[in-house]
Amino acid sequence: MGLKCRHCGLEGTRADFRLLQRVDGAGPDTYRLCPKCHAAVYCEELEVIDSVEVPWGAGRLRGHVFRRTDKSDERGLQEK
Repeated sequence: MGLKCRHCGLEGTRADFRLLQRVDGAGPDTYRLCPKCHAAVYCEELEVIDSVEVPWGAGRLRGHVFRRTDKSDERGLQEK
C-alpha cells in the first residue's frame, strides 16, 4: 500500500515514510514523516492482506483462551 504526501506529492511505501506517532493512544491511525519535505502524513495502518481473510493484527488465535495444564511448578515452587 502506498502513501502520497499532500505537501510535495512524493509517493512511496510506508517503509519510505518514517513513523512519527499514533494519532490517538490506541488504534491503527498514525502520522508518518515525508522524507522529502518532512511534513506529517496521515496513514491508516490497518490493512487487509489478500492471502488472509482477517485484517492485520486480528489473527485466527484472537479471542482464544489458553490455559496451562500442569500448575504443579507455578513460580518455581513444588506442591507437596
